[in-house]
Amino acid sequence: MKKIYNFTSVFEESNVELSNVATTFLDGMKITEVDGKSYIVGNLALTEGTSPHKFINSSAKDLDYRILSLVSLVLATQGRYFRFRVTTGFPFTTYQSYKKDAIDFLKRRHQIAVDTKTFGGQAVENVNVNVEQVHIMTELDGCIKTIRDGNIQEKSNFFVASLGYGTFEAALSTPSGIVNRTTVSSKGLSYAVNLLEKELQKDHYLNLLTEKQLEKAFQRGVMIVDRQKIDLKKQRSKALEIYYNEVISPELRKKFSDNDFLETSKFYLVGGGAFYPELIDLFKKEFQNVVDVIVPSDPNLCAAIGYCLNSIEQANAITASTDTKNEVAYIGIDLGNSNTVVVIEVNGTEPDDIENDKNEEDKLTSEETEPEEISAQEN
Repeated sequence: MKKIYNFTSVFEESNVELSNVATTFLDGMKITEVDGKSYIVGNLALTEGTSPHKFINSSAKDLDYRILSLVSLVLATQGRYFRFRVTTGFPFTTYQSYKKDAIDFLKRRHQIAVDTKTFGGQAVENVNVNVEQVHIMTELDGCIKTIRDGNIQEKSNFFVASLGYGTFEAALSTPSGIVNRTTVSSKGLSYAVNLLEKELQKDHYLNLLTEKQLEKAFQRGVMIVDRQKIDLKKQRSKALEIYYNEVISPELRKKFSDNDFLETSKFYLVGGGAFYPELIDLFKKEFQNVVDVIVPSDPNLCAAIGYCLNSIEQANAITASTDTKNEVAYIGIDLGNSNTVVVIEVNGTEPDDIENDKNEEDKLTSEETEPEEISAQEN
């Protein structure tokens, strides 16, 4: 049995009593007793909160990282599994400095207090989880693992670019690993969102919208200001073009040499930014004469699926003889700056067969959401 959960990476402190405002934990995530406080997370923070937010590229020392990790672990239990092998990741720029703190935080027994009243329960319930193994990868390595070991099964060299909200990363991948000289790590899609915000402020009072609220408007291509609907698609297209010309293209020109293009004919685009047709067209325009630009299915899920594959691979290398059926779950958690994706696999089955099993009898983890048309898993 395998599942994918995808929710918006936001949280907000809240002491408001919320009862029966959702049907599942995914839509009614509220945890308590985190440093003595209660927090609404994800979809519930968007609907019931007033200032849902998240920091950019946070570490395990930051509150948002800890909260999003804890609710991800609750989702991963699916009401049944409490022994975990977990892989997660960071961008190149923070990987080395954040790795140890993430392992120290995740690899332990966790008791997570969940307010079940939001989705039809009666009280706060404790969920106990034992994370037995933790592995940390770069986000780009997670995406590459999905391309090579997931459905695509790519065997040759290829370029890959991860278009995340917090970071844009790219490299040339070979079967033996990334060519380090070609690695790129720069500003993410937040650059374009900030451009759009500045443009809008020339004519509109944005009513102190949070960065996350502006990002959602950017994704939708429409927003409401003073009860008037504003079409943002033209302004968004212009912001993405400036972002590409000022950030993405110069970085790629600096790191990818002409000789590198002799090594491959493929350029994979992953991450939430791969949902924007305007951005994909800019890549195709620049590289149409040398490589094929490819967007995999569900590009926003690539990192998390790769992390899950790694959890299985690492566990198989040191499988404990005491592991028995239905005891251990293999988890990939992508704590993105835009969305958080949790991939769960059990009993060593293949990730290709991911099913969305909606079991109404288990409200805590019974429902998954499909990615929105432009619901970026941006890192």
